[in-house]
Amino acid sequence: MVTSSISSGTSGSTEPPGPPKGPKFHQSAPPDLTDGEVGAYLESKALPLAPTHGGAFETMVNAVSSGSTPDVIIFGDSMVQQGVDPAVLSDLLSVQRGEPVTVFNGASSRARWGINRLLARYLVNQAKVPKLALVGITTRAGEDDVFYATEASTTAFSAVVEGCERLLSDTWDESNQMACERTQTDLVFRFRDGGGQISWARDGHPLQTSLQLDADSTLRDDGMILHPGVDADEAERISDKRMERGFPGFPRNDEDSTEQFKDMVRILERAGVTVLAFEVPYTPVHQDNLEQVGRNYNARRHQVAVNLATAADVPLYPVERFGPWWGDGDSRDAIHLSPQGAKDFTKQLSELPGLREAVGERLAEESP
Repeated sequence: MVTSSISSGTSGSTEPPGPPKGPKFHQSAPPDLTDGEVGAYLESKALPLAPTHGGAFETMVNAVSSGSTPDVIIFGDSMVQQGVDPAVLSDLLSVQRGEPVTVFNGASSRARWGINRLLARYLVNQAKVPKLALVGITTRAGEDDVFYATEASTTAFSAVVEGCERLLSDTWDESNQMACERTQTDLVFRFRDGGGQISWARDGHPLQTSLQLDADSTLRDDGMILHPGVDADEAERISDKRMERGFPGFPRNDEDSTEQFKDMVRILERAGVTVLAFEVPYTPVHQDNLEQVGRNYNARRHQVAVNLATAADVPLYPVERFGPWWGDGDSRDAIHLSPQGAKDFTKQLSELPGLREAVGERLAEESP
């Protein structure tokens, strides 16, 4: 269920809570599966709407679908998912408002704006519309969403949420169109790769809303992923190794990415959601490495965020660098924060000039 640190559950803990094992993903459907059985499970909410591109994304979607609608939902990629702690933000906003505020992290791994747009459409379709969307823009967020185009857009989940009327392209041909249309009406076909979820439902388990990813890493039921941190010297070594593989190129704005970002904002705003954007930088050691090799790298990163926000006409709250809090144990690697670092970065975000006030004003308004 959707939780914050003010409610029971796993949220707010920096230690993996060890949730029960969930279903296996990407398993063939059992041969005796019928449309009637799938329909009954869907009606009782024992199955997700449809299998999608990854177990972590599906689990996150299950979690945001359960319980009451969060007041705030965070959008973005893995840096946002691991870098903004919804439980900490919930506490900060609850104190500010003098009443409980629920926050959910809907960011996900490898997600640029095609996948975030998919989540936005799902939330609107399911009437799980928050008052406020906080959109994290990272260094490479302006690049085209290749993962969405090649994988997420062809899943059963996308077929149900986004429909099938799409332009033919290199990643969407007539066979994709036919599979999409069949997915909408043939429930057994929809769960052709959802055998694990079917077995989980047959065994009487509820939908999983948290997930043990490995021995040290957990997807929490408020959407945040917890990975252990490393010391600052190790983060620098990891950055150095990345740089040895070559300069990654300057941050850029691709045309399709900008259009998907604008689409996502329009979907949310038409549903009555206020959209505010903020920046998430790399760790200081990695930023310094990139700045040394690629002149004005950080300024170019910032310009990507400005271009996206301007195109969609949303306010942007810039973050030039992590605060003096950053150090040992605050990062998972050269790019992602650890749970410890996420707590401090979330506090840093809450103190950005104007953002606290804008969030407070929206939360004080009545929903449309």
